[in-house]
Amino acid sequence: MPNITAAGPLVEAAQAQQTVRLTSILESNKDWKDKYGKLMHMLECGNPELERRAQITLKVMENQRLFMEGIKGNAHLEATFTQNLPGLVPKVIDLVRIFYPNLIANVLVDIQPMDRQNGEIFIVKPIYSNTAAGVTAGQQIFTNPTDGTYSSETVTAALGTGDGALVTFGATLAPAPVRKSSITITAAAVTGTDNGSGAITGTGIASGTINYVTGALSVTFSVAPAGAVAVSAIFTYDSETSADQIREVELQLSLIPVTAVPHPLRVKWSTQAQLGAAAHLDLDVPDTLANLVASFIKVERDTLLINLIINAATVDATLNFDAAASANYSRLAKYAEIELKLNYAESAIQAAQGRGGISWVLAGNNAADIWRNVNGFVPSGVVAPIGPHVIGTLRDGTVTVVKVPAMSTNTYVVGFKGYVVGDAATILAEWVPLYASPVFNSYDLNNYQGMMSLYALVLNQSGYYRKGTISNYAA
Repeated sequence: MPNITAAGPLVEAAQAQQTVRLTSILESNKDWKDKYGKLMHMLECGNPELERRAQITLKVMENQRLFMEGIKGNAHLEATFTQNLPGLVPKVIDLVRIFYPNLIANVLVDIQPMDRQNGEIFIVKPIYSNTAAGVTAGQQIFTNPTDGTYSSETVTAALGTGDGALVTFGATLAPAPVRKSSITITAAAVTGTDNGSGAITGTGIASGTINYVTGALSVTFSVAPAGAVAVSAIFTYDSETSADQIREVELQLSLIPVTAVPHPLRVKWSTQAQLGAAAHLDLDVPDTLANLVASFIKVERDTLLINLIINAATVDATLNFDAAASANYSRLAKYAEIELKLNYAESAIQAAQGRGGISWVLAGNNAADIWRNVNGFVPSGVVAPIGPHVIGTLRDGTVTVVKVPAMSTNTYVVGFKGYVVGDAATILAEWVPLYASPVFNSYDLNNYQGMMSLYALVLNQSGYYRKGTISNYAA
């Protein structure tokens, strides 16, 4: 039985980040150096984004190999494998090696490879464990900001509400013990403080006491607080003696079950065409079609992902940009003003999520032309692209601009990829990026080959996306 390999040692070394081992493997095997040199360079370039992209590519290649090699375990397919698949598997894996690092998904979302069709993806959500400081236990950190005292000893306790008659208010402050000289009593304009010896005094305060050990507090006002006036105590507790009362945040690590959905495609060509192409053009039709279909599947995957993002993005009228020419300066100078919308989108994302920035811009044809005129735009130099493609970067290379020909021509979406793995707005759960069946030679003198991609898309943090439009554009 032939042994199928997909640079297994490279995968292992990449996962272990053993740079010396990677280098030695490449130097000792010219074939691997030719095939995997670009991926190894990405792994060792010092750019975390490119390093992760290379690691993911090697991982999905390994998953691809294991999936196709698994056919050997099926007795009914043993003969088929022996006759047809040994040469096909390396070819398919090489197609994956070439197209996978160039997926737009690498720029836009978090990619998490799976080792089976029904698998799990990893989501990270930091949450509050306590109800305090203006937040509730279970709420997500950053999205729900505190009053600034959550990670401190400061506590605000409600003592009651005035009704115009009640003058004495009491409560047991918790947690205790209470630090001396830390208490402030408020009721509208009335303010009182403790003197460090257990007494509460101040203008408008008739009397008051505090037991620092138990937290028992009582305060009597000279004049009853008016109706609906909140009476409260702000204090600090002693965390050294009440360590179990220190507020907590929890890193909620969730495994979400997902199913990789099949995306099948069948390729057909005639035997006559294959013979003619081989004789006149020295063209290998099956190889050519495999490359063409791989490119087609790549574009479709990118398009499906981009459509999900477009539909999930929050429509924000403030991002709408009027590109009408001004009488006072050039049209190109006017177009450059769209950079202000980038600043606004960043602020809108931060306001909604409590965190975030700008990672990329998706743009229809007209919108892309305008984004090219922003100061600091660096073109990518892509020639003869197919489908969605990177046209350049902004902000010293930190913001990628992607042109999407199939997108509404006057629409753009601004997004943030996410801080860490599992925090992304969208997650691509990847199982098999490209499966190809053996070529079937039919009696009708037509040839057939099946191809399929299996993956799932999971929307996680749509608040990271904002959508705007342009108007009055003229080339």
